[in-house]
Amino acid sequence: MSTNIDFKAIWQQQDVVAKPDIKEVIKKSGRLKKKTRNKLLWTNGLLIAVTIYYIVFLYYGYHSSMITTVIGGLLTITGFVAYLLISNGLLLDLFKSHAEADSFAYLKELLAIKRKQEIVETKLVKLYLITLFVGVTLFMIEPVIKMGAIWGSVAYICLFAWMAFAYFYLIPRRVKKQRAEWATIIEKLQTINDQLTQTGHLE
Repeated sequence: MSTNIDFKAIWQQQDVVAKPDIKEVIKKSGRLKKKTRNKLLWTNGLLIAVTIYYIVFLYYGYHSSMITTVIGGLLTITGFVAYLLISNGLLLDLFKSHAEADSFAYLKELLAIKRKQEIVETKLVKLYLITLFVGVTLFMIEPVIKMGAIWGSVAYICLFAWMAFAYFYLIPRRVKKQRAEWATIIEKLQTINDQLTQTGHLE
């Protein structure tokens, strides 16, 4: 027997008081996917622009006398490219995702998106920040030497402070908020599936 079920129609038969609002759940999931997609598009666009700038600046506009500058630039570019390649897998899923599938398929779809987003927003972003930190630290050695001890120290202190702030505060805060948003939507869809299963509609 086919498992493709119009869960919108079936859900209308459930107790109005006990059920979540299926239309509202779908709207919220759509808004959340759009929000996530737009953030990724903005981030990817920014990284592409910065990568192009780095390449042009490093190889055409800046003649370095130290190997650390070149290595730092390459590490930074590598971090940008790695983030773009991996995050675009999530971006494609967000564009392909739709709410017209049956409840099981749609729930699996959202769970897959949530898992990929967690990988991007935790492991990938942290790896990206570490690569960026090492790359920028190496890249700055040459100009910092020219600045002198005082201003060079100020530059590195600002860099370390910003990286620590992003790594220990900004990223965990953003990840916690995003997980809570996805968990709310998925929990409601799971409730729908559970109640449909209990009523025997998913046999």
